[in-house]
Amino acid sequence: MVYIKRIISKKEYGRDYHNYCHNEGLSLLSYAVSCEYPDFAFDDENIKKGHRGKPYIEAAPFYFNISHADGLVVCAISESEVGIDAESIRETTDRVMKRCYSDNEIAYVNSAANKDTEFTRLWTLKESYVKLTGEGIATDLKSVCFDLEKGISFSDELIFSQFAVSDTHFVAVCQRQVSGRIIFNVIDGLSDDIITIDT
Repeated sequence: MVYIKRIISKKEYGRDYHNYCHNEGLSLLSYAVSCEYPDFAFDDENIKKGHRGKPYIEAAPFYFNISHADGLVVCAISESEVGIDAESIRETTDRVMKRCYSDNEIAYVNSAANKDTEFTRLWTLKESYVKLTGEGIATDLKSVCFDLEKGISFSDELIFSQFAVSDTHFVAVCQRQVSGRIIFNVIDGLSDDIITIDT
């Protein structure tokens, strides 16, 4: 299950925005755990870091991952390893593409009608993978390649899903295993809109 929540934008909030987003992420994780595992006593003080720095909860019957972007926080909770990334639409950067995108991905972005959208879509997919592994940006992201026209990822062992939040953000999820579907639960004010995406 993926939980998505709109938060105050960086412009509205001001200083120390990262800490605010971090706390919103923990709050969203607490909410997700209460929905998915109501008998599990969640305490964010039990969050530990693995050998690659990826967070986990001791003795938890689930895996989780959190991400945030300007105006959005997301949390994935799953019985299998999971990574999630959220990004607001970013401006295409040639420097980043040369360092992190394959030649085919660069050609795809440069030929797209909306380069910034496709650049951001690819970035969230790559980030969801490195957040699953816990390796972070030390990974050779050029080797983590996607063909968005054919829907092909670089690995048959992983499942990727992507969701657009309005026209401002993309959320990508990477899992080692998944049964049936990934559910995106968008929390917006007092209403819960549930969107299911078949995998």
